[in-house]
Amino acid sequence: MFVLLKSRLKKYNNSKRKINPQKERRLAMKSEIMKVYNAYTEALLKGDFKSVFETMSDNIVWHMGGEGPLSGIVKGKEALGERLGEFTKRSNGTFRVITNWAASNDCFVVASVVSLAEKEDQKLNNPGIDLFRIENGKIQEVWTFAEQQEKEDKFWE
Repeated sequence: MFVLLKSRLKKYNNSKRKINPQKERRLAMKSEIMKVYNAYTEALLKGDFKSVFETMSDNIVWHMGGEGPLSGIVKGKEALGERLGEFTKRSNGTFRVITNWAASNDCFVVASVVSLAEKEDQKLNNPGIDLFRIENGKIQEVWTFAEQQEKEDKFWE
């Protein structure tokens, strides 16, 4: 009886260990994508923009939501660096993006974020969602969505 149970248990354990090759590739890809995203957010929190830009493709496309002066589509690292510099300048260096949580699916990462900044007597504290497309170990494209887009547009005027 013990030999029969041991044989069945071994068969059960072996069948559980087999992973579909497609699923295995997806899990590896998800891990790699989150590794890139986490490197981006950790560098961003430290204000290490050199490392932030190392996570990005040279041809990055950044879709900044809204109708404000800093909204629109930005293409390439150099142009993005200039645009992000404007956020820093207009907020006297107080602009930050805090990530609440992030999840990935295929080559995409969606993140719940909060944009924070101060200037003069105004404070920005605006939740939103950022969507990242990550391929070939680099952030290729980003879309930003603010919960209170009109308030954010006005803040950056």
